Amino acid sequence: MAAGNSVIAPERTLVTSRVFDAPPDRVYKAWTDAKQLARWFPPEGFTAPVCQLDVRVGGAMRIDMKGPEGEPFKGQIFPGRGVYREVVPNKRLAFTFTPEMEGQAMPAVLMTVDFEDQAGKTKLTIQQTLDTVADYEAMVKQGMAEGLAESLGKLAGVLSGRSTDRGVTVSGRQLTLTRVYSAPRDLVWKAYTDPKHIVKWMYAKDWESPFAETDVRSDGAFRIGMRPADHSEEGFTFSGTYREVVKPERLVQDVGDGRVMTTTFEEVLGGGTRLTLSLEMARDEANERSGWTQILDNLASHVATLTGARG
Repeated sequence: MAAGNSVIAPERTLVTSRVFDAPPDRVYKAWTDAKQLARWFPPEGFTAPVCQLDVRVGGAMRIDMKGPEGEPFKGQIFPGRGVYREVVPNKRLAFTFTPEMEGQAMPAVLMTVDFEDQAGKTKLTIQQTLDTVADYEAMVKQGMAEGLAESLGKLAGVLSGRSTDRGVTVSGRQLTLTRVYSAPRDLVWKAYTDPKHIVKWMYAKDWESPFAETDVRSDGAFRIGMRPADHSEEGFTFSGTYREVVKPERLVQDVGDGRVMTTTFEEVLGGGTRLTLSLEMARDEANERSGWTQILDNLASHVATLTGARG
């Protein structure tokens, strides 16, 4: 079945689509190179100490996933095994995958992955099919969709080469960027809202932030100066008010030019923080994506200096 065709057994199949900023051959390699797959296939907070792939029809795969230390997983290993059923380089993969929990095999999942070229990007369509409706409903309750979403977020970071990257999406004029920082949520919130931290990261390449003022409460104002690092021109002030402040979970800011910027902070397994920033674009997509990517990369570097972690 080619990408875009109807789903077999829709009543027991979860379909997920995502577009990645990389050509199909690079995305396909991330699925078939054991070193790359180990970096992103386990959900957030998990690692893959064992990842073995024999990518041919009838070939076996083994992916052992290790949970984070501490409760509730205590570093436990969850083995997983499968067999490749279909291999069409750069176009399609199909394989079974059976994870184990506490020594018991979970329901087997048939994963069918289609790679579709879209002007140099790749539309990835994944079908996760269970043998029975009961198995499907059980796996959905256990977070099958959420686990895959976390894995695909990590895949975005493998493809971009930035470990904190969890993807960028554009819907109309709305730009959304997601990052995961290896730091507690309270610390990321502080770095995001405290003026003495903001001046260390809130600028794009070849720019700087000479000052920042924040009154982090509903209707409180913020002002952040931005200018070229070589002082070749005066620059401008990014300013507005806070519409909504829910510490340390959510910020909604009314920017002075009429746009709205929403930032959420979610705890992830292993003590990290998922930051999602969404705003309407004022300029063309390429410039907005580049600028905000650089800003959030700067935030990663700054947070790493506060925690000793590597972002």
